[in-house]
Amino acid sequence: MVKYIMKSNLVFFGSPDFSATILESLINHDGINVVGVVTTEDKPSGRSLSLSPSPVALMAEKYNLPIYKPQTLNEANLAHLKLLKPNIFLVVSFGKIIPKQYLEIPTIGTFNIHFSLLPKYRGALCISEAIKNQDKFTGVTLMEMDELLDHGPIISQTKVSIDNNDNTATLTTKLTQVAILLLTDKLPEICAQNYQKTAQDETKVVFTPSHKIQNRKSAFIPFSKIQMAQNGVKANTIHALVRSLNPDPGAWTTINNIDLKISDTSLLENKLVLNTVQISGKSPITWRQFLSGHPIS
Repeated sequence: MVKYIMKSNLVFFGSPDFSATILESLINHDGINVVGVVTTEDKPSGRSLSLSPSPVALMAEKYNLPIYKPQTLNEANLAHLKLLKPNIFLVVSFGKIIPKQYLEIPTIGTFNIHFSLLPKYRGALCISEAIKNQDKFTGVTLMEMDELLDHGPIISQTKVSIDNNDNTATLTTKLTQVAILLLTDKLPEICAQNYQKTAQDETKVVFTPSHKIQNRKSAFIPFSKIQMAQNGVKANTIHALVRSLNPDPGAWTTINNIDLKISDTSLLENKLVLNTVQISGKSPITWRQFLSGHPIS
């Protein structure tokens, strides 16, 4: 294990819940001084559509860290970050493309945690695509960033198994904990500027679709396909699709003109089993409870 000589100033870029968890793990990290946080601007949420800060912003507030919520990563905002005298920028699902002039500001470098085994699954849907494609493994990649999407050289990777009942939320939790361990192991080497890196194999690149395509409309699964899967036709495919869409935006179907969210499925003897479903505006129920009140001809 490489020992720290002095603390390195780190600016953290991130937005969602798992990114906030990783941020908190760094705040008390030996050798790291988190001097600021960059996150997305407050967004409308809830029925009232009131503006709410990102989970990373809330975590930064908890620890009284300087917070920046730039609409654009321009020269004016860059000047603010320069005042923090950063040695390291660490990016964990920030949500915006970071310009080259930002990447070059830290004295040591700009680094990224990505939830796949790059170069496979570049892009935002790296977790759900691995589940949907029925991969047995995914992982966490620590890389040095350049101006292209998930393109920079790899510093370290850790493989993570995908359970046959993992959905996007449970797999994200697994990957988050692995990322924390990976950073604990490799940050000392980065701070000491004593790390190895390897260029990605461009012949093995797989891009994920745009995150904009993942919405309620695209999460619809015709009930005819679900019935076929219940009878053993492409059951693995539908089970993987449901898991990849849950919990957000949430797989759903329509039965007798009723919109029904499919919260949880499993496989039994190569047939799809519906475990938990939910009628819009009501509490989750078992599939048997749904059938008792809504028989299917």
